[in-house]
Amino acid sequence: MTDEGDDAWSSSSAYTPSFRFRWDVFLSFRGEDTRHNFTERLYNELVRNGIRTFRDDEELEQGDEIAPSLLTAIEESAASIAIISKNYASSKWCLEELAKIIECRRLILPVFYQVDPSHVRRQMGPFEEAFQNLQLRFGVENVGRWRKAMEKAGGISGWDSRIWEEPLLIQSLVKKVLTKLSNIPLGVAKFPVGLNSRLETLLRMLDVKANGVHIVGFYGMGGVGKTTLAKALYNKLVIHFKKRSFISHVRETSLQHNGLTSLQRKLIGDLSSSDLPSLNDVREGIISIKRVIHEEPVLLVLDDVDNKNQLNALAGEAKWFYEGSRIIITTRNRDILLGKIVNKFYEVKELTSPESLQLFSYHAFGREKPPQNFMKLSEQVVSLTGGLPLALEVFGSFLFDKRRIMEWEDALQKLKRIRPGHLQDVLEISFSVLDEEEKCIFLDIACFFVNMKMKREDAIDIFKGCGFNAEIAITVLTAKSLIKIIDDNVLSMHDQLRDMGRQIVQRQHHADPGMRSRLWDHDEIMTVLKNKKGTRSIEGITLDFEKQYDSSSERIYQKRPGLASAFAYLMELYKKFFGHGAENEKDVILSTKSFEPMVSLRLLQINRVKLDGNFKLLPAALKWLQWKECPLKTLPSEFSPQDLAVLDLSESKITKVWGWGWWDWHRNKMAEKLLVLNLRDCYYLTDIPDLSGIRLEKLILEKCFGLVKIHKSVGDMSTLTHLNLKGCRNLVEFPSDVSGLKRLVNLNLSGCLELKELPEDISGLKSLRELLLNETAIEKLPASIYHLKKLERFSLQDCGSLKQLPVFIGKLSSLTELSLDGSALKEMPNTVGDLTNLEKLNLRRCRSLTSIPDSIGNLKSLIELFLDNSSIQGLPDSIGSLSHLKNFSVGRCRCLTKLPDSMEGLSSLVWLGLQGTSITEVPDQVGALNTLEKLEMGYCESLGSLPKFTANMLNLTTLVLNDVIITELPESIGLLERLDVLKLNNCKYLRRLPASIGRLKCLRYLLMAETAVTELPEEFGKLSSLKRLQMAKTSHPGQPQEGQDSRGGSELIDSAAQENLRLIVLPTSFSNLLSLEELDACGWELSGKIPDGFEKLSLLEILNLGHNNICSLPSSLRGLSILKKLLLPHCKELQFLPPLPSSLLRLNVANCTSLESIPDLSNLECLEDLELTNCKKVMDIPGLECLKSLRRLYTGGCNACLPAVKRRLAKVALKHLKYFSLPGNKIPDFFYEEIPEFSSRKNLELKAVIIGVVVSLDQQQTDSYRDKVPAIVDIQAKITRLNQANIHYYTLLIGGS
Repeated sequence: MTDEGDDAWSSSSAYTPSFRFRWDVFLSFRGEDTRHNFTERLYNELVRNGIRTFRDDEELEQGDEIAPSLLTAIEESAASIAIISKNYASSKWCLEELAKIIECRRLILPVFYQVDPSHVRRQMGPFEEAFQNLQLRFGVENVGRWRKAMEKAGGISGWDSRIWEEPLLIQSLVKKVLTKLSNIPLGVAKFPVGLNSRLETLLRMLDVKANGVHIVGFYGMGGVGKTTLAKALYNKLVIHFKKRSFISHVRETSLQHNGLTSLQRKLIGDLSSSDLPSLNDVREGIISIKRVIHEEPVLLVLDDVDNKNQLNALAGEAKWFYEGSRIIITTRNRDILLGKIVNKFYEVKELTSPESLQLFSYHAFGREKPPQNFMKLSEQVVSLTGGLPLALEVFGSFLFDKRRIMEWEDALQKLKRIRPGHLQDVLEISFSVLDEEEKCIFLDIACFFVNMKMKREDAIDIFKGCGFNAEIAITVLTAKSLIKIIDDNVLSMHDQLRDMGRQIVQRQHHADPGMRSRLWDHDEIMTVLKNKKGTRSIEGITLDFEKQYDSSSERIYQKRPGLASAFAYLMELYKKFFGHGAENEKDVILSTKSFEPMVSLRLLQINRVKLDGNFKLLPAALKWLQWKECPLKTLPSEFSPQDLAVLDLSESKITKVWGWGWWDWHRNKMAEKLLVLNLRDCYYLTDIPDLSGIRLEKLILEKCFGLVKIHKSVGDMSTLTHLNLKGCRNLVEFPSDVSGLKRLVNLNLSGCLELKELPEDISGLKSLRELLLNETAIEKLPASIYHLKKLERFSLQDCGSLKQLPVFIGKLSSLTELSLDGSALKEMPNTVGDLTNLEKLNLRRCRSLTSIPDSIGNLKSLIELFLDNSSIQGLPDSIGSLSHLKNFSVGRCRCLTKLPDSMEGLSSLVWLGLQGTSITEVPDQVGALNTLEKLEMGYCESLGSLPKFTANMLNLTTLVLNDVIITELPESIGLLERLDVLKLNNCKYLRRLPASIGRLKCLRYLLMAETAVTELPEEFGKLSSLKRLQMAKTSHPGQPQEGQDSRGGSELIDSAAQENLRLIVLPTSFSNLLSLEELDACGWELSGKIPDGFEKLSLLEILNLGHNNICSLPSSLRGLSILKKLLLPHCKELQFLPPLPSSLLRLNVANCTSLESIPDLSNLECLEDLELTNCKKVMDIPGLECLKSLRRLYTGGCNACLPAVKRRLAKVALKHLKYFSLPGNKIPDFFYEEIPEFSSRKNLELKAVIIGVVVSLDQQQTDSYRDKVPAIVDIQAKITRLNQANIHYYTLLIGGS
């Protein structure tokens, strides 16, 4: 199905996640046709699933002009559903809505309600007369716009009500929207009422432009919206940080076994690209965290902290963090924020009365204001909920399907009986009206599954095994806002709702946990099991000991030969057999006898536990057993829970599942009701048992490396829907008869490296929708593949032996995605053009593929076509028929020399990738692509000219021309009014920029390093949005020049060199670039003085003027109040520096050999790097002693100022320095006052290590690097403990040039 305008969730540059919109879906419909039937039912189902839906409630159209509020609603919606019925075109409003929807270019889902889609597309049938009348009233031009909108909508593969049953149609639409909504960053509140004003305050408070480490603590009562606010703030700030982490549920996780080290590993994993360290305790975690967060600025959120130990383990104190870091902490208890960590406080207060009423109305009615007849009742409800967003959401959702005044009055009376401030009592009202099955599912999720971050589908499998109607129950709980489905379909729940559910369970018996229905607390579970206090009341237990990351003794012994390794091996044995405390918990042993009284036990998780005793004692009522890292090689025959539905033995050492054979079947009934068997990562599994007669629905064997063949019974499992064999790299034999797999939906064989063929007859796979064969040795596909009529996704990536596709491939009528990336495919069959529903075709890295068939033009639904790194020599003219194509890339197709003129037919194209091809020109027709947003033509070494840019290219935001041999940009580039990014790096023959470049009012990033441009036009100062200007050149005089170009470009270079003889200055208009944040003009050979106008560049953060001939900087430089980096190396004419802004973090004047004086630096409180290498005339560094933040000081070659440095640097200042280079031939005496002695006492805390290195240079040698100090990149200091990974290491760099 083609999702036209899917920009709200696409990967294009216009991507805007749905949470940034006010509405998820806008409904466009003809009221008289569908308002009180189909549209009403669709709207209710959308809202019931938590989808923010805008529906115009006006019954009658008032006048000819569409209401401005409707146009605004369309702009504020991430998607639209257009319900096109027979009278739709008789309404100007409807047509105007549709035209606006198309213009916004977001996801549109058309429903053809009792009409023929072809009539919509051609405006025939019931629409013909309507359009004739409209043309008489409004003229050809206006009606032409509406006709185009109808044509576009009619050309989308939508939902035809004539061939759908209405409930299934509505369900399909809702599922489609929910799928799209799941692809967002951190989800925030559906209706972010009151959020924007609070965000503005916090953004000012955290000010990412300012220096310092800002740590803000949010505090407020539970349910007031702290987490929502933290997520929204994180989403706003995330673009400013390369390293970021959001740590949720700190309070809850820290209570779990080894909870704090688990949180530490999560933080380190988020912020570091290296492997997760092995942490034996919190102290080691702190050392690792400090190393990671001190490297560069980080954004960190710690959500729901409730004691200082958590803060000390994760964020210690501000000095841990690199300058510019921003940390957000949320808590209910303000007292834990007091101390040395938090430096800013923010109280999250309740919503105001108007905000509360608005939020309540959205959840209760799906609209901004309540209906008039419910207004007073709504106001009373709001006054009783205390302005708490959670209470308003849950209670509003509770009342959503209640439309009788009497029902509201009854709910209001219940609410009045609750004491003020008792939020959980308010929430419990919603729980109390659930039926028994829904209550049970809610409590299971609250007590167990929400902490596991379990996916919705996995929970449904378990509940279905319990005999529950899980799909309906989950939908009801979601609609009532008692649970949420977030990131990647994971179950989630507000911690207040979770706590409410757990309190309900705890009230069952306060004193005796063994009398409760559910146990989740580690200590309580161990007490009950140890003392055999279990009872028939217990329905569920979850016990998950943390996965151990330590290497085994044997691995350590193998990796560390010699005496040290022998000692390490003995220490490992000692710890294994005589260890104590937490070390012994690696082997937790439980007795099966403890479970015998628990006859009602349905749910049991015992991860990383050993069971001792007779397995027959385990409760027969078990429905779900998760036993990860099960130590058994096979399950004992006496283990026979007859109702077991889900068995998860992933990551275990099991070699085969059952030890008994078919002759024991009569006495073992365990598998009769088994629905899911999960053996993922069971590396030692060598055998799959005979599964005949088992009604299994899901079989997961991912990464079972020991499997060589799959038992033939698997091919006859008529109930199986999912079969996952991904990563079974030694699998060579798959069942030859798969005729029984009639319900199989997903088959994943990716990574089965030895698998060479599929069964010859796969016609029985009637239900298959997804077939993944990536990285297999398959040489050909069976001819029977054409029977897979429901197949939607087919992937053959990196199938290096697959050279051809069967001609029957075109009969896969439902196929939407076909990926052959990296295969050995030599040709595409012509029948590929019959795949009329295909949306994505990936032929990247098909290096044997030289052409694609003309029939590709028949793929009317195609949205993405990738041919990168293939051997394609030409594109067929028919490619211009792909009117719905959005993303098209032929990057690095070296054999492609020409594009067809028919490209202008790609009327929906958003991204065109031509980088690295051999094309010599781009047809001017590309200039007519008015939907194009990103055009990449970099590294096209034969491209000598650019296409003529036209005013039609209204949406182009990114133009990439790196490494192209153009000599100039066309004047028409000024027509690209929305251009945001222009990349011209390494365009070495580009000599000038046109004056029209000043018309690019939206340009924010201009990257033009290594060009031959020597002068900027005066109009350059009109680039009012420019934030980043990079135009550095590295061919500095006195250094080796690059060789002349083989294309005869030496004349161009010589010409440019002649121009360099003139004085080069920046245009006078340069100071008008008021948005500029970064300027890199290194090596431009700028001469003379930098004009005073620079002070107007008040947003400048990075200024690099190195390798220029400037003699002075303006005194107004101090006015650049947020300048962080001032880089002036190799400015040989520079004689003095003016007073500098206090915001500086780094100052580099290395090799400024004429520099005589440094201003007083005492105001630079945040300065971390000071580089003065080879500033031979500098006599003193005033204020050096005041630089408390200084971490790196380079004074190599500065002999004249060495006495002053010695005088100004106190011993205490040396303690903070990480790098300190200075002239001389030995480590100077002042570096230490006495010879250090080492105490004979052991196990003292290691505070610091000082390493000194003397680098000797032969000054008699001459070369172009004499004025540089070398970087010693291979000296690394490591602090280690035996048997453990490095607990601290640092690479010693000596630089400064």
